[in-house]
Order: sequence, then C-alpha cells, then structure tokens
Amino acid sequence: MEQHTTGAINWFQFHLFKQFEGLITHGVFARQGGVSRPPFATLNAGPTVADDPAALMENYARIRATLPGHPRLFSAIPGHDTNMLEVTEAYLDDQQTPALIVRKDLDGLLTRKRGIGLFWAVADCTTMLMLDPVHGAIGMIHAGWRGTSQAIAVKAIHMLEDLYGTRPSDLYVGVGPTIGACCYEVDEKVRAAFEAHPIAREHAHFTTLQATNRAGDTYSSLRLDIAASNQAQLLAAGVPADHIEVSGICTGDRRDLFFSNRMENSNTGRVAVVLALTQ
Repeated sequence: MEQHTTGAINWFQFHLFKQFEGLITHGVFARQGGVSRPPFATLNAGPTVADDPAALMENYARIRATLPGHPRLFSAIPGHDTNMLEVTEAYLDDQQTPALIVRKDLDGLLTRKRGIGLFWAVADCTTMLMLDPVHGAIGMIHAGWRGTSQAIAVKAIHMLEDLYGTRPSDLYVGVGPTIGACCYEVDEKVRAAFEAHPIAREHAHFTTLQATNRAGDTYSSLRLDIAASNQAQLLAAGVPADHIEVSGICTGDRRDLFFSNRMENSNTGRVAVVLALTQ
C-alpha cells in the first residue's frame, strides 16, 4: 500500500487500485488525526465503542474531507456473520451528518450507487475492498474469524454475480490490514468452525508455534492467518492472483498506526476503511 499524509491524518491506498482512480476513491485510515480521547485516541471510527458521539462525528467529517471526491459515508454494525446488504437509494437519506450507520448486523455492503463511501470500522478484522470495473460495482466486506470460517469472500462474489453480473475474473480485491498469525492465537473452537465449512476448511491457514506463558512454561500455540485464508478463498473462487493485493500489515504489530482489539485488551478504537464509486 502507498501511505499518504493529509494534515495530521495518515492514510493508505492500494497500489492495485491506482489504475481505477477515475472510477473509485478509497482509503485505509490510521489511528492518528482525530479528536477522540484515550483509549480511542484519536481517529476512532467505531460506532459500537463508548466514544463521545460528537468526537465520532468530527472524525467522520475528517475522513470524508480527506478522501478525494468526499463521498458520503455509509456503514452498518458488524455482525461477525455473512449477512449482506445492497446499498440502494432506499437506504439513503439527505444525510446532513458525515456518516450514516445502519443499525443492522451486516458484514457485507454492495452497491453501484455513486458517491457513497462504503466503510467498515475495524481493529484486527480483515476488510476486503472489491471492485468490478466492468459492471461498475463495488463491495466492502468485513471478515473476522467467524466470517472467514463461513467463506464470506466467496459469498460476496456470488452476490455480486447475482446482482450485477460480476465474473470473478473481473474482480480486483484489496485485503486490508489485519491481525497476523504472529499475534493471533486462537483455540480449537475456531479450528472446528473452519472444519465445518468445506471451502473454509480447504483454504484455512493455521500454524502452530511454540510460545511461552506468563509462568515461563512453553506450550503449543495455535495461530490463524485471516488474511491468507481469505486470499486463498478469493483465488479458489476464480479471482486472478494479480488482481489481489494483500496489505501485509499486522494490526497487532503496528499499533503505532492501527488499533488492535486483541493486543489492547478490547479497550480501543476502530480505524476506517472506505471504498466508493466516484460521482
């Protein structure tokens, strides 16, 4: 990804999408440049944390102003499942506020509506920014271990196909910063969830590392690579390898840039990841 600085805001863009600058605008925002107080300091975008609502609205306004084209922001409450919504005019209002948050449990947003910045607020989970330049359609997918274990990436591709005629070979996908296997210890319940789904099972990326607990004892630590698992699902669904860009950034390691729910003991903010079709 390519890093930008706008005032105090640090944000990133995928190299993969540079060829589509006239069609889309997008950004992966770091945690700096907002007005939220600790522990949400400072550019918190999470509507489900106990941040000051006024600070949250100011942060949304800054994110919107930073993005080229200044799209209206639209999001939902992540349900950690595979429910998705096509964002049409029926879900939009005059939107005097900088962001509209639908109070539904969703993990996928799809649209061909221009000027709408689909976004997720995340702190370790993966985001997948999907673009079909042939049919002028986009998708924004939120995937933690639960969504990944249910092959949400594949479901999103099928929905884009049903709604807009998207072919997997047409898709370009950016996989955002997420917690890496270096930091993401999971239990056997997580592995069992992947085993229960044929696609997720076949393309899961688990490893076992030797770790040391607080008592100094060595034990076998099961780790999950969410980004690699989703990348493998995308490839299996028919997305060409050169149409996928994975950020390679672990949010657990890079807490100087991104919030990490796991590494900050669930007491932290959420960064915004936005994708929009330009007006």
